[in-house]
Amino acid sequence: MSTFGAPIYGDPAAPEQSAGGAGAPSDAPQEVLDPNDPRLTSEALDVNATGDAYAQPAPPPDAKYRAKLKLAQPKDDKGQQVDYVPACWGKDKQLVFVTGVQASIIDTSGKYDGISVFDFNVATYRGRDGSTKVSTILSVLRRPDGEPWFKPGDKLSARDWIQLLVKALAGEPEVGIETTWEWSCQGCGEAAKAAHKPYPRSIIGMHKFPADPKVRGAFSPEMRCQVNPAHAYSRARVQIARVLPVAAVTATQAK
Repeated sequence: MSTFGAPIYGDPAAPEQSAGGAGAPSDAPQEVLDPNDPRLTSEALDVNATGDAYAQPAPPPDAKYRAKLKLAQPKDDKGQQVDYVPACWGKDKQLVFVTGVQASIIDTSGKYDGISVFDFNVATYRGRDGSTKVSTILSVLRRPDGEPWFKPGDKLSARDWIQLLVKALAGEPEVGIETTWEWSCQGCGEAAKAAHKPYPRSIIGMHKFPADPKVRGAFSPEMRCQVNPAHAYSRARVQIARVLPVAAVTATQAK
C-alpha cells in the first residue's frame, strides 16, 4: 500500500526478506540459503533493466474519492502510540484532544486503490462557526444500526467527543474524502524551527504545481524552493481536505 503524507521506511510493497539481512523480521524463522542455489544463479528474465526502482508513483490528483477511514494514532510525550493526546491550541488557548485519521482510497479502476492519505490534526478545537473536525467527521458517519453517532443538542465534553470518534472509526467505515496536494520546503521548515520562528506557509492545491513535462495535462509533485536554491526540491504530500458522506462522492462520479 502506498502512503502519501507519512514517512515510509523501506519498500512497503516488497516481500519480507528471508536471508536475515536488512529488513528481515528479527523474530521470524530464517531459511538458510545456499549462494549457489539455482534460484539465485539462473537467469532472471523478468527484470526491467531500464526501469527506476527509486522512482515514486505520482500522487493521486486533487479529487473526491470513496475511502475507508481509520484512526492514525499519535504518539504521547513518552513516544507511545495512543488514541489521542491533549493539547492547547489557538490564540484563545483552547484545551483540546488531538488524533489523526488515515483514509485508504477505494478505486475500482485499481489506479489509486489502497493509497492512503492522512490528516494528523483532527481535534476537538472549535472554529469560528463552533464546529470541530471531530464533530464534522462524526456527522457523516452512522452507527451499525443506521442511527447517527450524535444528535443536535447533545452536551458532550471534549473527552466524550474524541472517545466517540475512536469508537466510530473502530469498524473502518466508508466515507467520501476530498484530497489536495500540499507542499512546504523541508529546509525552510528546519530553519524556522531552529530560529524559533513560525513555519512558512504551505502551497495548497495541485494546480499551483508545475506542469509535468512527461505527461500531458498532468502536474509534477516536485517543486523547488524559491527562497533558498540550496534547499533544492521537495515533494508534494496528499492531504485530506474534507470528509464527506459517501453519497456526495457517488453522485459526483456518476455525472
